[in-house]
Amino acid sequence: MIKINQITKFIIGALALLILGWILWQVRQIGVYFGISVVLALMGRPLMLLLNRVKIADRHLPNWLKALLVMITFIGLISLLFRIFIPILNSQIAIITSLDVEKLLIAFEEPLHRLERWADEMNIQGIDEETIRLQIANSFNVSILGDFASRIVSGLGDVLVGVFSVLFITFFLLKERDITNNIVDALTPDKYLPSIRRIITDTKNLLSRYFIGIALQVSIITTIVSVGLTIVGIPNALLIGLIAGVINIIPYLGPIIGGVIGVTLGLLSNVHLDLETELFPLLVKTLLVFATAQLTDNLVLQPVIFSKSVKAHPLEIFIVIMIAGTLAGIGGMILAIPVYSFLRIVAREFFQGYKVVQGLTKDL
Repeated sequence: MIKINQITKFIIGALALLILGWILWQVRQIGVYFGISVVLALMGRPLMLLLNRVKIADRHLPNWLKALLVMITFIGLISLLFRIFIPILNSQIAIITSLDVEKLLIAFEEPLHRLERWADEMNIQGIDEETIRLQIANSFNVSILGDFASRIVSGLGDVLVGVFSVLFITFFLLKERDITNNIVDALTPDKYLPSIRRIITDTKNLLSRYFIGIALQVSIITTIVSVGLTIVGIPNALLIGLIAGVINIIPYLGPIIGGVIGVTLGLLSNVHLDLETELFPLLVKTLLVFATAQLTDNLVLQPVIFSKSVKAHPLEIFIVIMIAGTLAGIGGMILAIPVYSFLRIVAREFFQGYKVVQGLTKDL
């Protein structure tokens, strides 16, 4: 028979877990800041290790100075990106807001007629020229851009708080490399301590390689798309390339979304061209640029990043990403590989006796 004090302990423990869960949910924004900071700290680890070799008067640099130099590097790169892309973004917004919707509709009048006739032949309801005209007009409503800009301005305070929080947390994660180990040591029973320490070390090394690989992937995709669109003659090619590179982080869906956005922005900048003799050939060239970037990503970048950094088979990664996408949407797809990599390391330490675990962790 269960003793009264055991029931009491169970109830108290359950209540404590519920309260802890409620508190964590209330401060979930801090968890987001901490997660971003962890990613930045992992990306900064190679630079910290490089600075460990630097000596001045036979003395190593103090940790606070190394962490500060890494932070300055991050801030400098972000500032440089803003200085480059803000004017380009303004230029693209000016192009969109200056579009004459009536001229745009006139330019696409014949394709709209063809689309309506095709819908009638296929007995598809809701596709008629007037409806499409109305949707196009609403899509280029300048007031939408104004509302978007006002939201950005109103949320600027929260953004500044978030940026400061991320920078503050990242600095101390870089400066005090053992801060995570100390917290884990305090919470872990002694008999599990060696395994937990190995998990933390291996996770740091693996995820550092992964996030640096992602940054390299974004840079290469941005370069391919930007150079290709510049050769084709698309204005603001660098901005479109950056959008495509960043959205490419979303596995499998990212390249499609980035391609649609890029092609749309490219065509909007050239709606003055004749549809059949100039605009359509430009569309084909633009699609070839994105196809080249996609092939490079699929055949070169992803095998290197996934196979070399997280040491997992591409089919294995695909299945994990699809499961994560089903359970948690796009956010789950983005986090799938880091979380799966961590779980593999944990399984290797505590469940190595199972054949399934041995097969999944043999390359770690």
